[in-house]
Amino acid sequence: MADNVNNRLYEFKAPKYKFWKKLGLAYYAEEDMEYLCDELICLSEIEVKDYSRACMELYSMYEKAAQHVIDNNLYEEIGIPNNAIPLIEITWEQRQLHPHLYGRFDLAGIIDGKPAKLIEFNADTATVMPETAIIQKEQLSKAKIKGATQFNRLQEKLAQKYNRLSMAHPDRDKTILFSHLGHDEDVLNIDVLMNPAKEAGFDAKRVILERVIFSPEEGIFVQTGQDQYSKFDYWFKLVPWEFIAYEEPELMSILTEIVRNDLAVILNPAYTMIFQSKGIMKILWDLYPNHYLLLKTSFSPNDFKGNAYVQKSFFGREGENVKVFGSPSDVWEANDGDFGHYPSVYQEFIDLPKDRDEEIYQAGIYYTNEAVALSYRRRDGLITDADSEFIGHYIL
Repeated sequence: MADNVNNRLYEFKAPKYKFWKKLGLAYYAEEDMEYLCDELICLSEIEVKDYSRACMELYSMYEKAAQHVIDNNLYEEIGIPNNAIPLIEITWEQRQLHPHLYGRFDLAGIIDGKPAKLIEFNADTATVMPETAIIQKEQLSKAKIKGATQFNRLQEKLAQKYNRLSMAHPDRDKTILFSHLGHDEDVLNIDVLMNPAKEAGFDAKRVILERVIFSPEEGIFVQTGQDQYSKFDYWFKLVPWEFIAYEEPELMSILTEIVRNDLAVILNPAYTMIFQSKGIMKILWDLYPNHYLLLKTSFSPNDFKGNAYVQKSFFGREGENVKVFGSPSDVWEANDGDFGHYPSVYQEFIDLPKDRDEEIYQAGIYYTNEAVALSYRRRDGLITDADSEFIGHYIL
């Protein structure tokens, strides 16, 4: 296929608001929104395998980098506060019992004919799951492309992950609580995680974080009536670990004791905070200099010698507090945000795949024990952020 992304785009008659409302997904299709594209990107089976192989290799590299951080006490270097270290080390040492449920690699390359390159790894609280798992499947069905398939096994593979999780804990009750901060989008993302848990035989409940009761001596509970409480042996939090560690240190301490006392399994586990920190990409570059999947990354902008680079906060999300520099005195694009108080990492700038309108395309590949699903974000600029559109794919 040609390198221009336009040659891959298939336009179809997109479902409207009422269709998504019936599926409980109206949030993504409000009348004044232009979030869901009426196009799909075509890939080959070989390209999907290239994405998958890249993620497999990157995950192995992340594991080795995490071990390097732990062995050499490099927590401060990548922004991990002291109060998070005990739980990180407990769960890392026992990671067969505290598995990483899922994450999402964001990659450049492949659809422009260039090699895959790591942009970042959303290891802790990755979203865009309803769009990936449900919406693009429905879009492909509506597009009616003869012979087309899709790389989209997120919910199937999550159910398998939950089954393996329960097998690793045969003496635990299969009760799992899903918690969030109250945003509509969070609820919809949690549903994508919760339904496979139910399929795997878990008794699952979803509540806002403020309703959860945490006891270092007894575990994790929700009040269900007057003097009535339900205990949960597993807890999934769509709440970033750095938020808990930095903003809720008392809760961080309680969660450490809950896990230390073997009262609950927390997903994603605390060691994913190492993966989540963009500071780990500097460690990756130190361990694997000039690796074909990596972009040069540093803690200093002075290491780029006049070449373009990107500044990112260690724990930034959705493109907030990202700046693109042509040189130290030449800012190409910049986003404000809520994460500017964290330290920064500096990454070599790379052009993302583009179409004729200069819109960029960033691939998001979900990972459990393997790559399991693929989708894209599209943006008319240099930074993939909260204003990016969602665009699905098909395989021929």
